Amino acid sequence: MRRWTRDLVAIDSVTGREGELAVWLQNELPKRGWNVRPLAVDAGGGRLNLMCSFDAADPRILFNTHLDTVPEAYGPDEDSERLFGRGACDTKGILAAMLEALEQARDDGVFGLGLLLVVGEEFDHVGAIHAGQNLPEPEVLIVGEPTENKFLVAQKGLLTAQIKVHGSEGHSGYPEQCDSAVARLLPALEALRTAPWLAQQSDAGTTLNISMLNGGDAYNKVPGSACASLMYRLDQPAQLVVDLASEILAPHTADGNLSVDWHLASACDPVHGLDSLPKHPCGVAAFGTDLPFFRWQPQRKYLVGPGSIHQAHRDVIGGNRMGGEWIEKSSQEDGARLYLELIKRNAEWLA
Repeated sequence: MRRWTRDLVAIDSVTGREGELAVWLQNELPKRGWNVRPLAVDAGGGRLNLMCSFDAADPRILFNTHLDTVPEAYGPDEDSERLFGRGACDTKGILAAMLEALEQARDDGVFGLGLLLVVGEEFDHVGAIHAGQNLPEPEVLIVGEPTENKFLVAQKGLLTAQIKVHGSEGHSGYPEQCDSAVARLLPALEALRTAPWLAQQSDAGTTLNISMLNGGDAYNKVPGSACASLMYRLDQPAQLVVDLASEILAPHTADGNLSVDWHLASACDPVHGLDSLPKHPCGVAAFGTDLPFFRWQPQRKYLVGPGSIHQAHRDVIGGNRMGGEWIEKSSQEDGARLYLELIKRNAEWLA
């Protein structure tokens, strides 16, 4: 499992560049007894999902995780306790643990197992959307994300938007003769940020992240345009949050100089009622996953995996690898055992 994690981390698979990893897996997995079926996601066939199984039948128990990572690739490295590098916990270390469990279950005589590896989870979920539209729905779906081996029984939804403001630019020495787009944008953002229905903690309630602010193009000009991006993590339906936020912004949009582009096509509502095993630790995902984008309704669905989300998406700064992305080897081993237990319990249930 350690060697496989290192090999996986060593391959750059930043979103949009998953091809090399997909080709490598198509070459290596058959050596371990897997049948690998590539599934083109884009029209040009350059980006591939991989459906992996041990037999020809459609999997009844389907594991899933994603091939892509956030930028930029680095690693691998390790010490006695941890494996370091981009994707170590999100989610190449998880993939290695899944392979360990699935191959052990195969050797123990369990049938109907599959592993679906998808592209684009870190950006637009295009791989999951394509899989949901083109593959049969499994009876049991197990999605791997870094949850510290806790079963996440719910997942927050996601909604993004961009605010654009128009003003009138001019010489910064005479701001009273201009209409600063930044001066219009800031109070609108503050109104959204302080909405009474927003939560301040990630474990419950809808939260808002404001980022990518931009306005003006010179120190000595009053900015005539400005923009900002919004990301809501939802415990309410996306459309309800659009309605609530639009009400807050109504005074700012009345004159037509401020507009909001709500990205409803890529939004997803919260997911509740995920499954778990008795007496195992549980929690709620404040982060997004591919799970809702499959649009499947399997009889059982799980969201669980080794590693911590708090180590994901982190970069090494100043050579301090502990500040970057890593996964504990013991967490991987525990995750593989937990995945094997999930397989056996669900195989008994399906028998």
